[in-house]
Amino acid sequence: MNTFNRVVVVLFLLFAMVLCSLAFVVPLRTLQVTAQQADALADLLGRVRAVVRLPVGILLALIVDLVGILFIILEVRRSEVKAISVEAASGGDVTLSVASIADQLKAELSQLPEVMQVKPSVSAKRKGVVVELDARIAAESGVPNKAERIVETVRRVVEQRMGLKLARPPKVNIEAVRHGSGAGRVSKQSAPASAADSGSRGSMNEEDELSG
Repeated sequence: MNTFNRVVVVLFLLFAMVLCSLAFVVPLRTLQVTAQQADALADLLGRVRAVVRLPVGILLALIVDLVGILFIILEVRRSEVKAISVEAASGGDVTLSVASIADQLKAELSQLPEVMQVKPSVSAKRKGVVVELDARIAAESGVPNKAERIVETVRRVVEQRMGLKLARPPKVNIEAVRHGSGAGRVSKQSAPASAADSGSRGSMNEEDELSG
C-alpha cells in the first residue's frame, strides 16, 4: 500500500505542477480554455434529462466517496510489522522476523512434557513484543503448574535467548484434554474391574453358597 500511495502522490504532484505552471505563465489563456471546457461540459449535461442525470450523479458521488474512505482507512490503519529490532544487540542494527520468533516459540514449547499442541501468535508494539498462544495440554498434568511453566518458557525464549522485550505478560489460552479423548473433548470412561477384584467377588459368592 505504501508503494501505491507514493505513485498516487507523485502523479498528483506532477499534474499540479503542470497546471500551476500554465496558470502562472499564461493565466489568461489558461482561464479562457478552462471556461470553454466548462461551458462545453455544461452544454453536454444540459442535454441529458434530469431523471437520468441525477441518479448517475448520485452513483458517481457514492463511488468517489467510497474510494476516498477506503484510501483514508488504508492510510490511517497501521501496517503489520514483520520484523522487530533486537535491543540487546550492540555494534549494529539487528532485526528478527515475527515468523522466526513464532517458530522458535513453537519449537521450544513443543518440547515441554504433556504439551500436545501449541500455536503461538507474535506481534510487535512500541513497548516490545506481544505473545499470545493457544496450547493443548494433557489434563492429568495440572493446568496451573503447566501454565506457569509455559509463561516462563516464553519469557526465557523472548527476553534471554532473542534479546527482545515483552510489551505485556504473555497470554496463554489452554485447552486441557484427557488422553484417549476426542479433539477438544474430555470423555469420562469407567475403568474395567481388575482380576483381583473378580477373584475376590467369586470367593465371596462361593462362601455365601456354602453357608446357605
